[in-house]
Amino acid sequence: MKTKIFIICYLFLVGCSSSDDVPEGILHKDEMISIMLDMYLAEGKVNNLRITRDSSLAIFNAYEKALYDKHKVSDSVYRESLTYYYDHPIQLEMVYESVLDSLNLKQERLKQKKEEGDKPKEKEGEAVEKDEEKDKNKE
Repeated sequence: MKTKIFIICYLFLVGCSSSDDVPEGILHKDEMISIMLDMYLAEGKVNNLRITRDSSLAIFNAYEKALYDKHKVSDSVYRESLTYYYDHPIQLEMVYESVLDSLNLKQERLKQKKEEGDKPKEKEGEAVEKDEEKDKNKE
């Protein structure tokens, strides 16, 4: 009976612990999101190069090293953190949701920028003529 109570108390305490707490040596959720976002963007860039698999792996490895330097993280810390998050699926899901939201937001911004760039721009002289015509029509 005592072991059942102990197990219930243990599960209660573990269940109520903060899901944002990560052990020392593991990247915090925000850091992980930032690195994973950059990794997916780098992977997308390399995939769009349309080169052989060996060449794309070599280029991606260079990107990966540059990303570790940018975020001031070693590859071993990143891999340990990734393993930690794989072992904690609720936290991993939160990380992936944030990464996907960020990727979708970037995609929407690129679409808007492209649409703005595709619109024909009026020449300055044409805009002045249109304004003069509007003024004449008002009179």
